[in-house]
Amino acid sequence: MNSCLQSLLTLDDFVNDVKRQKKVWRSNPDAGVMRYLTKIKKARPTKDLAKKTLLLSNFKTALSAWNPEFKDNQQKDAHEFLSSVLQQIRSLGPQLQYLAATTDQTYTCPVKKHIEFTMENTRTCKGCGVGSTRQEKYTDLSLDIALGGGTVEDMLEDYLKETDLEYRCECGANMSGQRSSFATMPKALVLHLKRIRYDSSYQLEKVRDPVDLFRELVIPSKEGGSCYSLVSAISHIGAGAGSGHYISDGVDLDVPVEDPEDRWFTYNDTVVRETSGASVCKLRSQNAYVLVYKRKD
Repeated sequence: MNSCLQSLLTLDDFVNDVKRQKKVWRSNPDAGVMRYLTKIKKARPTKDLAKKTLLLSNFKTALSAWNPEFKDNQQKDAHEFLSSVLQQIRSLGPQLQYLAATTDQTYTCPVKKHIEFTMENTRTCKGCGVGSTRQEKYTDLSLDIALGGGTVEDMLEDYLKETDLEYRCECGANMSGQRSSFATMPKALVLHLKRIRYDSSYQLEKVRDPVDLFRELVIPSKEGGSCYSLVSAISHIGAGAGSGHYISDGVDLDVPVEDPEDRWFTYNDTVVRETSGASVCKLRSQNAYVLVYKRKD
């Protein structure tokens, strides 16, 4: 929970947008995640441990009301936790839009505005060339880590390349090609590196192949190329899939991304220390699990 919240708080535009629409959601009892996220941000610089502990407990309770998986105190997956937070906020959109309309206000879901994006999936018959296209909404992409490692751009390229698909077309052909592409790009892009997988014996194992991390990421889309800067990384520290510890590294929001000072912080539960983006990219290559990028305007 700590690593996920620290990463979300680096997306100041997103969190500020949640807070800006407080008049709409503050009276909604289901908006606990939004309520406590803004309170956690406000309390972040304070030294009142009891207050912070209560806020985190309330945040967990609010999230668990929607996703009972997080009710207990057992180890959970950080990517699943982060996804649950975003999905809960997104699912409130329709009722909050309706509530806003009844009070002469407007509401725009912060997840849809800042994090959600659209992927276009195209299937083309290899026999006759006839194809079909469908679009899907995402809040993150899960990328396979190549054997021996590689760059994030390599993994994105692999995700977007055409793959063979068994599909019987009306022309009689049985094979089609399937390709994905970005139809729209988000202001904040969340990438999940699939470090946990099943081995040949169907036992969970951790993938330790290194991933070369760079501060900048350029992604092609139907909107044109988009340039992103890495602002946060959640890492799984530990040798195996069944145990370990999550930490978060995040950019210092008081220092511009382009600033040569390049100041970041490492958040390891109650221990916070200063670091740099260059150091994070170097040290987290074997443990980075969730990467958060912010689009450059």
